Amino acid sequence: MKGGNAMNYFLAVNDRQLGTCLRMLFAEKLQPAVQTVLNDKGKIEFHISIAADDDLLESLKERYTILIS
Repeated sequence: MKGGNAMNYFLAVNDRQLGTCLRMLFAEKLQPAVQTVLNDKGKIEFHISIAADDDLLESLKERYTILIS
């Protein structure tokens, strides 16, 4: 999370991260929404959002961070 800001979406910067995130969310029986965004450098990013409470979102973000590291 950039600068300590809590984002309300998962950030994937490549296909591998996108696949990892989607598999994790589908395993939790969640239906994510994926938005494709061009960042400041002109590169594609995927913003993956879910409908979940803050506790579940933070827990899943921690897990996602471990999975993509």
